[in-house]
Amino acid sequence: MADDNRPLKYLRYAIGEIALVVIGILIALQINNWNENRKRQNEEVALLTDIRLNLETMLVNFIRDTTENSIDIQVYSEIEYYLENDLPYSNELDTAIGSLSFWNSPSINASAYNTLQSKGLDLIKNEMLKNQIVKMYEYDAKRLTEDYEEGEKKLNSLIVDPFFAKNMRRLPQKSLVIAIPNDFENLKKSDEFANILSMVIRQRKRGIKIYNEVMVEMKLLILEIKDEVDLRNE
Repeated sequence: MADDNRPLKYLRYAIGEIALVVIGILIALQINNWNENRKRQNEEVALLTDIRLNLETMLVNFIRDTTENSIDIQVYSEIEYYLENDLPYSNELDTAIGSLSFWNSPSINASAYNTLQSKGLDLIKNEMLKNQIVKMYEYDAKRLTEDYEEGEKKLNSLIVDPFFAKNMRRLPQKSLVIAIPNDFENLKKSDEFANILSMVIRQRKRGIKIYNEVMVEMKLLILEIKDEVDLRNE
């Protein structure tokens, strides 16, 4: 009878061995999946942190841009005041005249976002947050670079610079940012100059409006990314 039961014992033993191997494989796969998920989560958190830092740098730069562009509007309005009130030229206008063809351009820091694109947007688990990040870089930031900035470039190259070259003179021996009109009295009578001033002021105000709208979205996104990172680190 012992001989008769031996095959059954071997079968039970073999089944037990197979079960142990299967269980071991399943445990190994589970550990591997856990490690992979943990690795992807760490990668997600690192990228989200980098995106937040990029956005915070951009926000600081945008605040500087809007501040300095607002100052430009004030000094251009000062030129308008001189024209409208038929005032004689003053050296205080040198900087205003000299800055007519300058403006603060938006600088977009997309290094972390580009890395996210290369790794795959699906790395961000929070679908809503992912969509907001994409919107920031693919729509909001492009409003500044492709709408406002391109508008400034076209206005400057087609209208401001040609007029400036004919009617203004830079004084590089004194400063790289100042200039004086060749004939201010004649310039005061120029409807073209008055129109150019109004166009430059309008474009700069339009840019500040876009900047402010983008910065509102940017501040919200920075907070939402911070909350997501904090949640992932719990």
